[in-house]
Amino acid sequence: MKMYILVGIVALVVLASVVQAFQISGLKDKITSNDITGNAASGQGETYEQMIARMHPDQVQQAKPKTQSAPTMVGGC
Repeated sequence: MKMYILVGIVALVVLASVVQAFQISGLKDKITSNDITGNAASGQGETYEQMIARMHPDQVQQAKPKTQSAPTMVGGC
């Protein structure tokens, strides 16, 4: 009985690996034929500042003039 369970598990693993091999082959064909579009395919990406502005628009400071009333030393006596 244990042998049949073990053979079944091995057969499932082999079947899954065959299916994934065909999926990887399909993806490889798409990449080499330039069917995938986007920044990664064109070789151009965004800068760190652009990514931060896109991901955290509320945290990006828009070119505000620095105020002179701000303290110059923090935590001093």
